[in-house]
Amino acid sequence: MRTGPAHQAARSGGAGAAVTPFRPATPEECGDSARLLATLRGHIARLEQGHSQFERQKSRAAPWLTGLPELDRHLPAQGLRRAGLHDVSPRAYGDQPAAMGFALALALRRLNDMGERRPLLWCRLAAHEREHGRLYGHGLERLGLPRHRFVTITLRKPASLLWTMEEALKSGAVAAVLGDAEAAHADLTATRRLSLAAAAGKCAAILTFARPDCAATASHTRWTAAAVPSLSPAHDAGAPGAPCWSVELTRARGGRPGAWTLEWHHAQSRFSLVPGFSRRAIHPGTDQDGPEAARQEPALRAG
Repeated sequence: MRTGPAHQAARSGGAGAAVTPFRPATPEECGDSARLLATLRGHIARLEQGHSQFERQKSRAAPWLTGLPELDRHLPAQGLRRAGLHDVSPRAYGDQPAAMGFALALALRRLNDMGERRPLLWCRLAAHEREHGRLYGHGLERLGLPRHRFVTITLRKPASLLWTMEEALKSGAVAAVLGDAEAAHADLTATRRLSLAAAAGKCAAILTFARPDCAATASHTRWTAAAVPSLSPAHDAGAPGAPCWSVELTRARGGRPGAWTLEWHHAQSRFSLVPGFSRRAIHPGTDQDGPEAARQEPALRAG
């Protein structure tokens, strides 16, 4: 290390060492520094406030929520990550169609944002189609998905499917991408790439696994879903009711886990809690015809 003459003189103990003594700042200088710091802080605060207002104006859409207060209270403060990755796993083998239906319902909540005109891309694996069947257009319409906002593609290799999802997410041409997933291929590295691509393209991604034993992922929320019997409408006891799922939120960044039994109303694109079976409420307060309601109002007897 090279040293200057002043340092060499100081090390040798010479009298001509150029050492500047410490001088405390005067009150006038302290006041000038405090005013300068206050000015800088005010300028930074105005910049941050303007940036946040610009972000709010640029993203006028409402938070991505399920529309069910009992469930939304378990989500983070901003709701589901609008430009992020989420995944749904079946509760048991054979529940993948239920997981796909619930994932589609979440995506429909995203598609119904005001000002959102982009379509939905659904990437399927040929092996999953052979095992659980292909997508049925009329059934998707019954769930609330318009045909003109729906694009699907079938691939044979899981790696090709993940690559297709990543490229579609980065393009920003779609509002959401749904895709079949295999635990052996959708590992932490692959799902991290999908999460970054979703953030870059400002669109959502939802993976649906075929089996319940899925590995760790980089998803912001993780769900499990299982099929439950639907309730027949009041006007026709023999008719099928709305789609129903037993849903569990197992992981949410900034949220907390929970479990619900939900039914989907495609006309309003909303969830609701399923009333109790055999006059016993699964969710407290949802069975208006149950024994709780009977205790609140006196029963009338004729004769």
